[in-house]
Amino acid sequence: MMSSKKRLEEVFAGRIPDKVPHFELVFQLEKEVFGKSWPTYEQMSKASPKEREYLLEEYFEIWELILEKYQWSAIQLPCNLHGYFDGKIIPEGKKRFGDRAMIYDFNGSGTFWMPTGSEMEEFYVKFYERPDEAHEEARAKMKASIELARRQVDQGVDFICINSDYGFNDGPFISPKMFSEFVTPYLAEIVDKMHSFGVKVILHSDGDLRSILDQLVSTGIDGYQSIDPQGHMDIAEVKRQYGDRLILMGNVKTSLLQEVDEKSIREAVNYCMTHGKPNGRYIFSTSNCIFAGMPVESYHIMLDEYEKLAWY
Repeated sequence: MMSSKKRLEEVFAGRIPDKVPHFELVFQLEKEVFGKSWPTYEQMSKASPKEREYLLEEYFEIWELILEKYQWSAIQLPCNLHGYFDGKIIPEGKKRFGDRAMIYDFNGSGTFWMPTGSEMEEFYVKFYERPDEAHEEARAKMKASIELARRQVDQGVDFICINSDYGFNDGPFISPKMFSEFVTPYLAEIVDKMHSFGVKVILHSDGDLRSILDQLVSTGIDGYQSIDPQGHMDIAEVKRQYGDRLILMGNVKTSLLQEVDEKSIREAVNYCMTHGKPNGRYIFSTSNCIFAGMPVESYHIMLDEYEKLAWY
């Protein structure tokens, strides 16, 4: 029987493992499940050096508990934790967990993506009225992303997750034409550089990406996480169109997990497995993450149905 890590390695290699691998991008039920809490920025900033070491150990202990209980195939470790321990966390995590899980980090600020409400008007005016300025900003963002990727790889990550939300629930944050000018070429260069560093790249984006998914695939990304049902993304259709080129991850609608509706949760898992699992190239997860406020029971029901269906 393969280890959880080996299953994900097989998927990345284009082979079919013995079981569909599983992990989530974020886990926010640590207090409910384990009675522990991820260290906060406020805690780290107020702590003495000795206390920060204790908080870092708590951080690693939570990952240890997640791996023991849920057998995730990958975990996310940052270059630094709230500005501290720069360059230490990923190498230390590799020593602790590298035989059981792949290690990755987020790198999501390399391109334009959805602005906040207070920035929205100025954001769109810039594209229309000052395109040269927008391109200059895009190049700067791209360069910073590539430099971060270099650091992440030097510290030991196995792959990188580009966590950039490009879609609202009813379409991308800019038109497909504008996306092709201000995002796609820069994303393509980022992905190319990450590949040259020797790592695979998974893109996370919520929302409706149907009109830009061809562009996103053209950048060379290895995988796509979320496949957001709330954004009209259907894993059956995405698998049909791109299953030979993309590793797919996700599609269990997170809004279903806000309540303990066992029948609906199991049906959602079954749909994902029915359409994502065939011929491999699938990682099981929610369409976003395990968020604070989700009933633990909902996640456990999801996992119970997954266990019944995950084996090839």
